[in-house]
Amino acid sequence: MTDQHEPTTSQPRAPSEREIEAAHAIYTPRNLKLYDFVVHGFSNRFAWRCPTRALDAHYETNLSSNHLEAAVGTGFFLERAKRPGFDRLTLLDINGSCLEEAERRLAGYGPDLLQASLFDPVPVSQPYDSVGLTYVLHCLPGAMTEKLAVIDNLKPAMHGETVLFGATILGQAIKPNLAAKALLSTYNRKGVFHNREDDFASLAQGLRDRFDQVRVWQEGCVALFRAQGLGAGE
Repeated sequence: MTDQHEPTTSQPRAPSEREIEAAHAIYTPRNLKLYDFVVHGFSNRFAWRCPTRALDAHYETNLSSNHLEAAVGTGFFLERAKRPGFDRLTLLDINGSCLEEAERRLAGYGPDLLQASLFDPVPVSQPYDSVGLTYVLHCLPGAMTEKLAVIDNLKPAMHGETVLFGATILGQAIKPNLAAKALLSTYNRKGVFHNREDDFASLAQGLRDRFDQVRVWQEGCVALFRAQGLGAGE
């Protein structure tokens, strides 16, 4: 679909260093060993009701050979994509432990590592053909309109036809089961999640404010998205 919208003029609130630290402090080497089992083996299926295979398919459809993974986690989906190779693969994360784990898993691809915050402009010299932003937004402090400022910081990594794709766990207008309610409450209380007010409509609108072609759909508590045509509203 194609939508043109007036750009927003208000400046997003910058999160505090304490908020940013709390959002990624849980990703220690010890916890990362359990992350894929807990999140992709249990939570996706039983709490968020978005099976991991749906996210696998998202990567298989949109992943290019010139790719930037923004907030890489463990490199789980890139490894499972089983590409024969990449012309260029960059792993970006603020957390050094995540970068180390993802580099280990994806060593065969010879990835470049970039330790940086998404709340700052991404320091890259050439754009990528695809950018992954999976299970990132629900961890970021602030309202959805403020979180989506990270896409503006990713602009140096994108050209007009770059595909931005990913997924995020919503906190509003969902029907969480008991497992989802427990996890949402615990993670938000600990500052691992900041998604109590995150809703589908705000995500979709924010993407349409920035891109010409946007598709957003929902599986369980998860919103999946694909956006292309950077420059809408500029």
